[in-house]
Amino acid sequence: MPKAVTLDQLTGECLLAKDIYINSVVLYRAGTCITSEVAADLERKQIHEISVMDQPVPVYGGRSHQQLSAHQKRALTDRFQNDMAQIANELRYGRILHSESSYQWLLTMYVHEFAEPAVRLLMDSLKQWDPATYIHSIDVFVLCSLYSRHCSGLPSKDFILGSLLHDIGKLYTPKSILLKKGKLTEREYAKVKEHTVKGYQLLKRLGFPRETLRIVRSHHERLTGSGYPDHLDLTARDKDLNLIAMTDVYSALTMKRSYRKPMSAIMALQIILSDSVNRRLFDLQDCYRLINFLHIFPPATQVRLTNGEAGTVLPNPNGSDILPKIKLDRNQKVIQLPRDLSITVKKVIGWDSSVTDSLLRQNWENYLKNLIEGDPLKAAECFESLSDGMRIEDIFTRLLERGEKEIRSGVARKRLRPSDALVASATTQTLLDWNMRKIAGDLKTHMGKVIVANLGSSEIWGQMKMVDNLLAINGWKTYLLAGNADASIIFDLIERKKARYLALGLTEQTQEYMLKRILNRLRRDYPNLILFIHGKRTVKADLPRGSILRSRDLAEFITNMRSCFPEARTARQSPR
Repeated sequence: MPKAVTLDQLTGECLLAKDIYINSVVLYRAGTCITSEVAADLERKQIHEISVMDQPVPVYGGRSHQQLSAHQKRALTDRFQNDMAQIANELRYGRILHSESSYQWLLTMYVHEFAEPAVRLLMDSLKQWDPATYIHSIDVFVLCSLYSRHCSGLPSKDFILGSLLHDIGKLYTPKSILLKKGKLTEREYAKVKEHTVKGYQLLKRLGFPRETLRIVRSHHERLTGSGYPDHLDLTARDKDLNLIAMTDVYSALTMKRSYRKPMSAIMALQIILSDSVNRRLFDLQDCYRLINFLHIFPPATQVRLTNGEAGTVLPNPNGSDILPKIKLDRNQKVIQLPRDLSITVKKVIGWDSSVTDSLLRQNWENYLKNLIEGDPLKAAECFESLSDGMRIEDIFTRLLERGEKEIRSGVARKRLRPSDALVASATTQTLLDWNMRKIAGDLKTHMGKVIVANLGSSEIWGQMKMVDNLLAINGWKTYLLAGNADASIIFDLIERKKARYLALGLTEQTQEYMLKRILNRLRRDYPNLILFIHGKRTVKADLPRGSILRSRDLAEFITNMRSCFPEARTARQSPR
């Protein structure tokens, strides 16, 4: 029987008994699993009471569930076809669905998994919470199922179930993060990473198989131990985790996301290859097997053909990735693989990583060149490519600040002129402004107010603009003072805006008198104000410990900024 409860009465997961509407539009349908994040979303929408079912979320019943009726099978078949229509095309799937038997086998697996009430409930809830994560989960299920069948003939059903439910923990990830149109901050990414453990805990409570739990918890682990949540050192023998790790990345890169357009299959495979060779995140031989399975061959892939010849795949932007152009090793002749499939690629035997490394270097050089030329449109194209996959903080340290340093170094070595640095700085400011406009709708103020001012030379102005942007992106309401600020103006703004933070940019040219005035006034009138001091200058001041946070570059500033977050302060105050 349904019962009405207030949100503060909810304990654990429960099932929604009646549809919830806002302005005649269904917000959540009956049968949805109400998690803590769904409850928080309802609270934000001023919905304080809901109707829930008396019975708990169903536990996993193994594979002993009742036979489906003809109507239920038809409904699941239609659902499968609708899901496949969103993901299955030759540009992403290569040849893996060319056979009718593969398609029918996959349909059987899909119906079998969705016939389980607990699985269907969880996937329905995920579809309502974040449709993109739902369809990504279906995509990973398809890739893992067909690849496992291709390799072993009889894939583990518990592994396949894990591939379907691998992201179920995102039911506990805030919608504001999942649907964010810009790149994530480190704090937001930390929330996303919780989905592995949250999903594991949920499925464990519902009695899912051990292998399924392992996949859900560990699908972001890597060979180097650099993954999460347990930093496991995977080996080549961990075939299941290596497979889902690669297919998860491949799917994420090649599907449309809230924050970017889908990437081409060959570019996604190049990234996975590069991560295998340069960062050892994936097993390289497993990567080759995935490429063989998809039959999509990135440029610089070294292949063996069915006629025994060896060669290298060439870039072919207007041709087919399944039937690429090959430069033969034996005589350097370039051939186009024929459409009648009389000659095809038998297997991948290597990959020349220097081609991708060279393209990356060229992209970086083009980025710097466009900054110096004052061409923000072309610089933005390079910037988007270089920043793919980075957190926001990494973009500031590894792209923006690095570019600024390299250009200043070029001026110091007489390879560039001072005017080049000024033009590049102005172009960088344009990129920053464009980026902030794109994400303005996602900005939320929860850290308080901060005054950002430059006491130093114009050399540090660009850095202080970046400091201002980082603070705004991470939850501060910022007031950036243009030019060199006077102490009286700074304190007037602190008083009127009730600011609890002050960020000052300093250089060797900073006026000692003004600095002393500011520090003395802070000590006397604002002892609880947190002061960020950014720049090369070393400041000696008699202020309370922890109230001055010094940084010489953006990496140090980001570390200082993190120390102000509530979770960091709580961690420092909690007993060991």
